[in-house]
Amino acid sequence: MKRILTVLALTASMVGLGLGCHKPKAIDTGVSAAELMTTADKQMKQGKFTEARVTLRHLEQYLPGSAEFPKAKLMLGDSFFFQSSPSFPEAEVEYASFLNYFPRHELRDYALYHRALCHFSSIESAERDQTETRKALDGFQQLLKESPGSPYVGETRAKILQCWRRIAEHELLVGTFYVNTYYYPGAERRLKNLLETYPDYVDRERAYFYLGEAMRQRLLSGEEVTQFNKDYAVKLQKESLKDLSKEELIQYGKDFQAFSAERIKVFRAEAKSYYRKLVESYPGSEWSRRASDRLITMGLEGAKEELDS
Repeated sequence: MKRILTVLALTASMVGLGLGCHKPKAIDTGVSAAELMTTADKQMKQGKFTEARVTLRHLEQYLPGSAEFPKAKLMLGDSFFFQSSPSFPEAEVEYASFLNYFPRHELRDYALYHRALCHFSSIESAERDQTETRKALDGFQQLLKESPGSPYVGETRAKILQCWRRIAEHELLVGTFYVNTYYYPGAERRLKNLLETYPDYVDRERAYFYLGEAMRQRLLSGEEVTQFNKDYAVKLQKESLKDLSKEELIQYGKDFQAFSAERIKVFRAEAKSYYRKLVESYPGSEWSRRASDRLITMGLEGAKEELDS
């Protein structure tokens, strides 16, 4: 029994010492908000961000009605944002909290800018998901809309440009990946949307070339075949193609072949249009040379098809 009591006593003593080593210094509950802010500011300047957060949390919990409360909310965000190993998700939460608490505060533009910066600082490479890029873009655009006279407008516009370019590059990489993995309908949708949505930011040479590649090799997609079959059944007033007679099935085969050939003809003509656009707009470039080779090849293939027919 004595041995057990001795072990328990030693354990309790060690736990007490461990807690004593890590427990933040207690804050006098009688300290004013102004004094707490002075202390927190000093701690921040000394790089003691964890201690500053303890001080600021105390003010947040016990003195939420003080004049210093809004600044304390902002400083909580800064304590995560400016520490040696920034925690941008936690900083973003604090800036967002400030914006919710004080929607009309004079420092709202500061919070908007730094909240957007939290997402901007978390942007992935162009090959990765661009959720953070889009969140940063939304945040910067909100700042421009709500505070057009803010001192952060210049930097915000520059970062918006970077966001657009990163998103455009990501979309181009996805479209290129679709071409390289033979998913041509997906590549067509992605690259056309890219050229329409990000005309000022996209690498148009690559976009035109790979869109031409997609249309040069594109066949009917599963969705297009399904739609053709539905329309064909409706035209014959049938529930489905399973209800077609033998003669109707033979005719269906001929009609489908004609439809497919016409659509492919359109795809190939569109491919040539993108190659020509590349050759005319960017003469002398590597992509222009490759497009010229494609046009020569497609011309020879077209001549052969005519002779065969």
